[in-house]
Amino acid sequence: MSEEPVVTPQGGETDPAEETLTLTPKELQAKLDSEADKRSAAAIEKAKAKWEADQKQAIEDAKNEGAKLAKMSEADKLAEEQKQREEAFKQREAELNKRELAYSTKDLLAAQGLPTDMADSLIALGDADAIKSAVETLKASVDSAVKEQVEKAVQSNPPATGSSVLGDPEDPFSKIMSQYKK
Repeated sequence: MSEEPVVTPQGGETDPAEETLTLTPKELQAKLDSEADKRSAAAIEKAKAKWEADQKQAIEDAKNEGAKLAKMSEADKLAEEQKQREEAFKQREAELNKRELAYSTKDLLAAQGLPTDMADSLIALGDADAIKSAVETLKASVDSAVKEQVEKAVQSNPPATGSSVLGDPEDPFSKIMSQYKK
């Protein structure tokens, strides 16, 4: 890896900015590894800084909550704790409802013969009746599209040579058979 300027065939020197660097495979791999290490270190530092900021925020939130609770009377503390338990319960209930809705949506799709991959997008509707309606509409649309494609594929054109009549002297089969009758 020399830093010497490259000599052109005319004998002139090229601009150092346009210099060509020749590396062996080992040197190239070392440079690539070095660059990868630099990028990895930068990503780790960024993630570490984010994690530390999140931890500081969580500590501050906990301190603020503790200070808030310290200033409250005993009845206020009980009311606040009850409120927090109710919020946690509502959150768990919503999570369970969402999970149940996901299972029922997948079962509905499977029962209709539709791919269950669509369940996640249908869950966004949030209501079981709306999901059922959407699945029925989707099933009807898919069925009609499949029916149209099947009918289109089943349709056939008449033979290009026309139909043959048995005993017709111009029938190609008759001509072939007449050769063997002699």
